[in-house]
Amino acid sequence: MNSKTKKIHFPFTNTILILSLVLLLFPLFSINLVVNSIDETNIKLVRLLFLLSTLLSASGFIYCTIGFHYKIVSGDELKFRIHLEALNIAFTTTLVFLFALIFIFINFKPTWLNYLILIVAIIAIVAYLIGVEIVKRKYR
Repeated sequence: MNSKTKKIHFPFTNTILILSLVLLLFPLFSINLVVNSIDETNIKLVRLLFLLSTLLSASGFIYCTIGFHYKIVSGDELKFRIHLEALNIAFTTTLVFLFALIFIFINFKPTWLNYLILIVAIIAIVAYLIGVEIVKRKYR
């Protein structure tokens, strides 16, 4: 890694990650409170709320992804190896769940196919976190 990229720091990645998740989920929970009062005049305001919250959330997730990438690449070889093996576990687990969920949803709950990407993303994140812990124990 060259000297220019070694100087790049990404502070507060965990805090921004949590705030991005809250911003992403806030409109989903707040829409239930105002669902009865939405009419043609308020629909533009609701769309703007969704647009701004998802834009800020996506930019926070992008910031955290790039920040975690630089932290892992600039770390030592053991951290890099742990991350790589955890990604291997997460990818395999996610793929297995993806095919199983596609089979289940097509045959038994076709309307749930709309939520497949969200369910698979949650599975991938949890599988990565579990994979990191498993691989850390392996190298102790």
